[in-house]
Amino acid sequence: MKRTQIYLTTEQWRDLVNISAREHKPVAELIREAVDNVYRVKTDQDFKRALHDAAGIWKDRADLEPTDRYVRRLRRGTRLKRLGFGK
Repeated sequence: MKRTQIYLTTEQWRDLVNISAREHKPVAELIREAVDNVYRVKTDQDFKRALHDAAGIWKDRADLEPTDRYVRRLRRGTRLKRLGFGK
């Protein structure tokens, strides 16, 4: 990592400090994220890494029903009737 110095307006600094407190992240990390989001060229490898990192992020959520039950509930209804197979 390289160290650098930047000049921010008072408003920019105030915004960053507020976001830093809200997100529990250092101001330097917020600036690095902003630079990456605006100026960094995205590659296929970045996309694959993001998919890998996102896999399973909701696995421990107790407020979600099992996926198969959720899909069955969505598909329940008048589908067969609309297709001429139901009562």
